[in-house]
Amino acid sequence: MDQHNFSEYLKVLKNIYNAVRIVDPVHNVVVCTENVKPLVSINQYSCYDFWEKGKFCDNCISLRALREKDTFVKFEVAGNRLYMITASALGDAENFYVVEMINDITDKSIFEGIVGANKDIKDFTNLVLKFNDVFVRDELTKIFNRRFINERLPVEIINNVVMTTPAVLIMIDIDQFKLVNDNYGHIAGDAILQQFAKLLTEAVPSNKDWVSRYGGEEFLFYLYNTSGSQALEFAEQLRNVVEKFEFTISQGFINITCSLGISLLQKEMNMQAWIDKADKNLYVAKLKGGNKVILEEYSLSDIG
Repeated sequence: MDQHNFSEYLKVLKNIYNAVRIVDPVHNVVVCTENVKPLVSINQYSCYDFWEKGKFCDNCISLRALREKDTFVKFEVAGNRLYMITASALGDAENFYVVEMINDITDKSIFEGIVGANKDIKDFTNLVLKFNDVFVRDELTKIFNRRFINERLPVEIINNVVMTTPAVLIMIDIDQFKLVNDNYGHIAGDAILQQFAKLLTEAVPSNKDWVSRYGGEEFLFYLYNTSGSQALEFAEQLRNVVEKFEFTISQGFINITCSLGISLLQKEMNMQAWIDKADKNLYVAKLKGGNKVILEEYSLSDIG
């Protein structure tokens, strides 16, 4: 679809919504906008600028719409206004974009119906955050989930390749976790997973980095603008933190260890290839007895 077709498409919708825009959420670009009622400043270059986040939205329904070729709805707060956003995939055989239909519902009955007639916008902010988190947070550990990985990692790859910025994935697995469950029970296992996830979250270096639960007792770190030597140092520090930490369970305290596999992003890699490489290095770490960090065939001592 060309720019002319975009404009014609938006004109059809402008009488229904406060603003409509077509975005490329993968490359973080606003392609075309149509404002009916001024919404502060809807014409920013980056698709997330309007929401005043300074980074990709954790619950990006436009990425989800693009991935699943479907329509999704969410709420966002910007300034003192509440918005309802509907995102739907739009495209032809070669190119797909997302049309975002934005309505300011602050002064409308739908807002009162959700939070009550005596509530104000401040009461809704936390509710919006909780609502959006449901889709991208793991229920047990409260960190990002597998859906977040599937939606965010392809975007990170494109951005890193375009900007020629180094990036790293670290796959982390709790050693002998089945024995923990067998010996202490699944409630204790869940408590350890929660505490382990908290340790990982506290270790996230910046707001451009993130950690997710990949599945079971496996977790995935994404580190932006990070070299191999930096990743090894980070992973080794994290391994030490886990090894020394006393995990609290109903039976008392327990010590565990973890293994970590590191993969550097290569230009030709897609998401699955990158994850698979980190997972293979994790497997090597486990074969070597666990409680180890592996980057390709190197260890921390090889570069130190």
